[in-house]
Amino acid sequence: MPQFDMIILTPAAAANADVLEHTAGTPVREGGGDETYRCGACKTKLLVNVSHHDAHGVVVKCGKCGKLNTEPHHHH
Repeated sequence: MPQFDMIILTPAAAANADVLEHTAGTPVREGGGDETYRCGACKTKLLVNVSHHDAHGVVVKCGKCGKLNTEPHHHH
């Protein structure tokens, strides 16, 4: 079950993104795969046991620290 730290985005970089609002204590998405994605700043789990397809291109605002995160595979 791989875990990934997400990439932090600036608000400007996420301006055109469809941002998912995370609530502390509850993953934004859960189930359907075996990948877990954590906030790149505070390590809160944002996406739990999802498939790569479900995380691709997603931008999540961490409900704990307020940082904007995107999945790391999207940026090389």
